[in-house]
Amino acid sequence: MQALYRIVVASSVLALSACGTVSNAPEPSPLPVVAQTLPVTTQWRASVGEKTLFRFVPAVDVELLVVAGAPDKLQALDVVTGQSRWQIKTEQAIAGGVGLGADVVAVGSIKGVVLAYDRTGKFLWKTQASSEIMAPPAVSNGIVVVKTGDGRISAYAGADGKQLWQYQKQLPSLILRNYAAVTISGDVVYAGMSGGRLVALSLQDGRVKWDSPVAVPRGATELERVTDVVAPPVVDGRMVCAVAYQGRVACFDAASGSAAWTRELSSWSGLAMDYRYVYAVDAAGNVNAFERDSGRSVWRQDKLAARSVSAPALLGKYLVVADFEGYTHYLNTEDGSFVAQLATDGARIAVSPLVAGEHFIMQTLAGNVFSIGLKQGAK
Repeated sequence: MQALYRIVVASSVLALSACGTVSNAPEPSPLPVVAQTLPVTTQWRASVGEKTLFRFVPAVDVELLVVAGAPDKLQALDVVTGQSRWQIKTEQAIAGGVGLGADVVAVGSIKGVVLAYDRTGKFLWKTQASSEIMAPPAVSNGIVVVKTGDGRISAYAGADGKQLWQYQKQLPSLILRNYAAVTISGDVVYAGMSGGRLVALSLQDGRVKWDSPVAVPRGATELERVTDVVAPPVVDGRMVCAVAYQGRVACFDAASGSAAWTRELSSWSGLAMDYRYVYAVDAAGNVNAFERDSGRSVWRQDKLAARSVSAPALLGKYLVVADFEGYTHYLNTEDGSFVAQLATDGARIAVSPLVAGEHFIMQTLAGNVFSIGLKQGAK
C-alpha cells in the first residue's frame, strides 16, 4: 500500500500541473497562426476505442499498426489504408499501449497482467507482473520487456511467457506515475528510472551494464526532490539520451554510460534525436534543439507554451509535436519555425506521434487514430 500511495500522490501533482487545473498554472498560449508551407493532410482516420484518460502508445512496423483502445480493445490496422485487419477484446483494462515484435504483440493491464498475441490476434499467453503496467511493453529478439509501477523491469520469453529475469531498483519516497517505456537497441535494454537514473541492462539476462544519473534530486521538500525519467530513452548508434522531470536532458556513451553532456531542463514529454540535434519539449511546452555532440542550444520554439505538448517525432527535415486540443504542429528542424499545422478531433494527443513510412500516426484521448502525410504529388 505504501508504494501505491507514493505513486498516486505524485501522479496527482503532475496531472494537475500538466492539465492546467491548478490556480497558478499558466494559461495556454493561443494557437499559433501558421503559413502552410508544407502541404499535410489526413490520409485516413480510424476509431479504436472509447474516450479515456489513459495514454495509449501505438506500435508499428512496415505493414502492421497495432493500437490499444479503452477499455480493453486491441486492434490491428493496415498501415497504408487504415483498414482493420483484426480486433479483439482482451478482457483486461489495458494501460500504456502496445509492444510489437516479429512474432509477438504484447500489452499490459492496470492490474499488472501481461498479455501476448501473435500477429493475427491469436492469444498466446498471459502472466501476472508485480504491479500495474502504465508503459507499453517493448518486444525484441523474441523477448517481451515490461516496466511496472513498483520500479521493476521484467523480461518474458515471447513464445510462452516464462519469466527470464527481473531488475528492481529502490524507489524514492515520492515518484511520478510513469508512462516511460524501456528502449531496446541491439542486445541492450535502456530504462529511465524514478530518482533520475538511466540504466542499461542486458536483454538476455538482465545484468546491469551501467547505471548513470540523468538528474540529481534537490530541494528542501520531498516534492521538490521528485525527479523521474518520464519518457523512453532515445538511442542512435553510439549515443543514448534521456530527460527527467525537474532535472536535465543528458546524453551518454551507449556502451559505457559515460556522460557526453547535460543541460538543465525539466520535461514530462520526451525527446527525439537525429544526426545533428537532440530535440526536447520542456515542462513549459517549449520545443528545444541542442547540438547532438556538445549540447549547445541551437534554437527554441516558445509559441506552444502551456499547450501540454507531446514528445516530438522526426521525419526527414521535419519535427512534429501535438497538443491538448488535438492540433499537430510541424517544425523545420533547421530553425524551429512552423511549416504546417493540422487539426485532428479536438482531443488531446498525449503521446509522441509515431513515424510509419512517410506518414505520422497520432492517437488521441478520444479513441481515434489518424495517419497524416503529405498531400498527393507534394514533395
